[in-house]
Amino acid sequence: MDEAEVTLRRMEKEDYRDLVELWECFSGNTLTGADSPSGFEAFLDTNGEYCFVAEMEDRAVGTVMAGNDARRGYVYHLAVEEGLQGRGIGRMLMDACEDALRNDGIEKAHLFIYTDNPAIGFYERTGWHRRHDIAVMSKVLIGDRYMGTRRDG
Repeated sequence: MDEAEVTLRRMEKEDYRDLVELWECFSGNTLTGADSPSGFEAFLDTNGEYCFVAEMEDRAVGTVMAGNDARRGYVYHLAVEEGLQGRGIGRMLMDACEDALRNDGIEKAHLFIYTDNPAIGFYERTGWHRRHDIAVMSKVLIGDRYMGTRRDG
């Protein structure tokens, strides 16, 4: 694929419906109450400069959302349409959000991924590494006890 066919732009609130459709195509992807329309809009209000959409022929074919807490960056919802994976779109999206975080002085970024997700290989090839010295702990503050956990795996 010629890179000129794909363009990147900042994510917009009007993208919500198309992006959720893309995210729901991935088995094991978790959407929570934070991914509601109001949660999505609130995230973009705070972190929109780190969120990008890859378009091809005027349709969204990839996304990445990222944000920061003024110390660390966090990456969410990297997704590339399945038939277009392996063509550099994911790397373009990650480069864009990493550059935006770096330009704001964020020294390190994190992402959370299920240990059986085949995308781990992609992240490793693009310079991310697994941490074995820390564990992730979560507590649901709003919603049911299954919020944020996969029910299919």
